[in-house]
Amino acid sequence: MFQQHCFRKNSGPDHLPPQKFLSLLRDYEVQHARCTVGQNLTHLAREGDVPEGCKYLVWKEMDGMGNQLLSLVCAFLYSLLTNRTMLISRQSHIDQFLCNPFPSSSWVLPADFPEMELRRGSTRVHAYLQKTLDAVNEKYGGSNTIPPSDLSSFIDAAPKRLYAFIICCDERRDHQFFCPTAQKLFSGVNWFFYHSHEYTLPGFYFIPEFRDKLNDWFPHHDGFMHTSRYLLNPHNFLWAEITQFYKQHMDGVPKQIGIQARSWRGDYQPSISQQISRCAVEQNLLPKAIAEAKLNVTEALEKGSIQSGENRHIDVSVLVASLRGEYRDNLAMEYATHPNVDNLSVSVVSASNELRQKTGDPEHDEKAIADIWLLSFMHDLVTTPFSTFGSTASGMAGIVPLLFINYGDDKLNEPACGRTNAGGPCFIVYPKNQPCDLDPPRASIFDPDQKVPEVKMCAFNPGLGIVTA
Repeated sequence: MFQQHCFRKNSGPDHLPPQKFLSLLRDYEVQHARCTVGQNLTHLAREGDVPEGCKYLVWKEMDGMGNQLLSLVCAFLYSLLTNRTMLISRQSHIDQFLCNPFPSSSWVLPADFPEMELRRGSTRVHAYLQKTLDAVNEKYGGSNTIPPSDLSSFIDAAPKRLYAFIICCDERRDHQFFCPTAQKLFSGVNWFFYHSHEYTLPGFYFIPEFRDKLNDWFPHHDGFMHTSRYLLNPHNFLWAEITQFYKQHMDGVPKQIGIQARSWRGDYQPSISQQISRCAVEQNLLPKAIAEAKLNVTEALEKGSIQSGENRHIDVSVLVASLRGEYRDNLAMEYATHPNVDNLSVSVVSASNELRQKTGDPEHDEKAIADIWLLSFMHDLVTTPFSTFGSTASGMAGIVPLLFINYGDDKLNEPACGRTNAGGPCFIVYPKNQPCDLDPPRASIFDPDQKVPEVKMCAFNPGLGIVTA
């Protein structure tokens, strides 16, 4: 928590947490302790009750580590926006890897908390909103608008427990979550179960009250960066592994580049290796290798092109994060056996190569978190479209990354990669053509790209992103 700024490239005055956000965090930490310490949370949740001045959000993980981390950040920001106390499911085991961020109180549910039972037994968002719409139509003669004078009675009648399930493959049933009146009604819910693998933060900007708060807290629209740096700190043992690797391979290197190559099918694809090399040269991340002049490995060692000692001078260090080690090896060999036009010394390294994704395996998850943090320390990043792993790292770094174009289908007549427009993840399966049945027509989310200026379609990446101001 106190050392990360020493490694980050974006840690100057423009990247310091806004004072309003810091004050908000200090107030939240007090609230978290008041609403958890000495409270029988299991009994309260079973009854659907809460202590005075407290309401809760329960977060449950889903899918790979990138999805888990960005979802956790969104859940915490939603808790701040709605004045809820966030607690995380024990089933997630993410507390094995991340420090508890809240002084004097825990963010983990009690051991006897029946999280799965209560979540599955709670009313789903879409079912609750449809029931409310039916009641409003009946009460007001076909009108779908709740008069302001009656809104409090509907809020008071909200279920004590509500379950939001916001995922890619659920037919967007809970996407009315992002409608203004829906959020007003949710304020009456005591226990909110939040289950998602999506980056929902862009959708929060569609709710006027939330948008005002977010712009007040984060004037540069960089809420993910600041929140992730506060919330996602690894335990000391994992931090030691991260910093040891960094000091061994990158410390003092004037140019540090991160390349994240997702192996979607689990196999190695030579076209991706070619695309990595072409992208790095096209974007001036690496000097062009001279293909006509080739050294053998012995000559390369003699000329210092391959790292043969800890004290060898390195001009550019490239961190390749991928399940497949071939992407690192091919790039390393290219610069080891060929001179380059700038005569620079290029080192290519990886912290892990797991071959396949093994989410749930503690050692694998540790390595995933370490890779994400190491990527976030680089000067510049190239990441894979659709991949939440790389976008989480770029969001933490505060970098608007380069993305591969036509990934896996390296088209020589088109750029290999391009700079996107969002400095962080994208909301991949976002609300579109989404009516807000309890609101006036203008609140509906038909073309999200035109809804608010802070949110735009991500360039070279599917989904909605937040454009950094």
